[in-house]
Amino acid sequence: MTTPVSGNRAGETTPSLDNLAGTQGAAPTPRATSTTRTATAQEANTVTRAPAAPPGADAPREFPTGTMDYYRKRHFDFVARNPGMPPPPYYLQYGEKYIQRFKALGPDQLSPEGLAWRDRALKELQNAIETLRKKEPGDFATLERDPDALAEFAYATHSTAYMKAGLLELPVQDLKTILLTPDLQDLLSVEGMKQIIKVGWEVRPKEMEAIVTATTSEVLRRDIQPKVEQLDRELKARVVQGWMHSGY
Repeated sequence: MTTPVSGNRAGETTPSLDNLAGTQGAAPTPRATSTTRTATAQEANTVTRAPAAPPGADAPREFPTGTMDYYRKRHFDFVARNPGMPPPPYYLQYGEKYIQRFKALGPDQLSPEGLAWRDRALKELQNAIETLRKKEPGDFATLERDPDALAEFAYATHSTAYMKAGLLELPVQDLKTILLTPDLQDLLSVEGMKQIIKVGWEVRPKEMEAIVTATTSEVLRRDIQPKVEQLDRELKARVVQGWMHSGY
């Protein structure tokens, strides 16, 4: 199955996540080299100094989004630009996790609309990183060198990416599958989940109520339930006001 993705020329289709998994699943293997040379006498007597930052340290490369190997490319780009510095764990420990979790949602779990959302959401998650890189490459390079700050930035974009991809427009069963899958709940911060529930409650209140009640996350239930109850009261108050103003 192929799912069109924004940015195609007429007559072209972009491979879906399922197709990409088969062609981009293997991580690139670094090429070994056996070239050596002997230091000159002048070099041997030169005091060793700490190496300067590579010229491209603050020039992270651009990579296509919506691909299975995007996070691996970001990882290896960082390693190439920052020799000897540990790369941020987010790319391989978390980014790769998202890829696998999204890939696990297949035709048995999601409708065709849900599968299209899956591919759009993956692209939006990666777009959030690329947008910052393109706008402020130097600031992005600095952010990469602070693993906690990079992870915080990325997590803050997840709920927006889900909704921008059309989460709240999906059929009810898809919505429940996505929001009640424990692994996908883990990909959202509590604040992110609260944002989705809040917006969803205003658009589809009855469905959101059922989802919050059924969630397996005790943390989410504890933190979100009071907000849901408040929204319920506000909604009912607006209904009563509407009745009063209508004369019934």
